Amino acid sequence: MGLRNTKLLVAWYTNQKNDQSVVHSHPYHELVLPIGGSTVRYSIDGSVYLVHVGELIYFPAQIYHAGIFNIDNDHSDRLVIQIDDALWQAYRRNANLKNAAWMHSITVLDPDVCNKWDFQSLFVRMAQSLELPAQMRDIVFEAQVSEMMLLITLATGSGQTTAPSSTNVLVQRAVSYLQAHYQDPTLTTVKLAQELYASREHLSRAFKECTMESIHSYLTHLRMQHCRKALEDGVSVLNACTESGFPDYSSFLKTFRRLYGITPAEYRSQNRKKV
Repeated sequence: MGLRNTKLLVAWYTNQKNDQSVVHSHPYHELVLPIGGSTVRYSIDGSVYLVHVGELIYFPAQIYHAGIFNIDNDHSDRLVIQIDDALWQAYRRNANLKNAAWMHSITVLDPDVCNKWDFQSLFVRMAQSLELPAQMRDIVFEAQVSEMMLLITLATGSGQTTAPSSTNVLVQRAVSYLQAHYQDPTLTTVKLAQELYASREHLSRAFKECTMESIHSYLTHLRMQHCRKALEDGVSVLNACTESGFPDYSSFLKTFRRLYGITPAEYRSQNRKKV
């Protein structure tokens, strides 16, 4: 899922099993509105956000995050908007929101303001607008996105936002270090603990509790995201492996196939971007 051959997407996602997304980032902006079923738990840079039905969460482009969708119910229904960064910035300029602080960080609107301005209906109308003829669609959709941006700006200015449910400073430091150094093939859980002057056991336990992944798994998925992008850009499999920080080529091949069901060469062939 996610943007590929389009600059915007409005969709309804449903999870009917206890799904969890691994740590990832994306080059587009994303807004998620749970509309039924479970509260959604997001882990972002050492903080945990519990987003309840009726609340709205905004993810800026390039922010690493992970989610789990069925924590207190057997299903999760969410309306999701994804917008290409260039298009988002153009709408932002046209709406005269160059200095909107909320666009630089995770933002969660509380259910009262979401209900007051009926974000659910706005999201549905945005989805319907995608069916309009192209020229009309672009005009209508820009107006709707601008409306959404202005309403979020109004809500954040009034303090109608929700704070993370918990934050762990040690995990914040750990994820920051991992995101900055994942391309280092010598980086391990032991080395990370040494860099942070923490015990391996305490760090591993706190990290898993906060991020929903082990340090090894988190590091692997950071490297895999970089690797897949390199493969899409036409980099050779061997170079994509080494440039992403994987220390062992054979283990990398096995892990890639286990995670994605195909070989790196097959992934490269299927997803290589056209020049």
